[in-house]
Amino acid sequence: MHVDSPAEQDATDLISGAFSDAKELASAQIDKLKAEARQVGATAKITGIGLAFSIVAAIMAGQALGFGLMALGLPTWAAFAIVAVVVGVAGVIFLKYPRDIAEATD
Repeated sequence: MHVDSPAEQDATDLISGAFSDAKELASAQIDKLKAEARQVGATAKITGIGLAFSIVAAIMAGQALGFGLMALGLPTWAAFAIVAVVVGVAGVIFLKYPRDIAEATD
């Protein structure tokens, strides 16, 4: 029967402890990543809801502008065409120059 010397036992304990610590650190890191993923998911959900409300508000604002132009005497088609062109041009500007706009608003 082979009996480990104290030096061998210390080395074995040291290696075992290192593996145990590494396992605990990996487990803690995985738990942290899971918590962060849940937080990102919740944030994405709230952002999606906010975006949906913003889209509805933008549609209603466009309708209000169109009806406002109609009240000023423009034909229906012209009033809504003006609103569509203005919003379309703004959209193209935002799509064509996103970095410039982002830098200007910082």
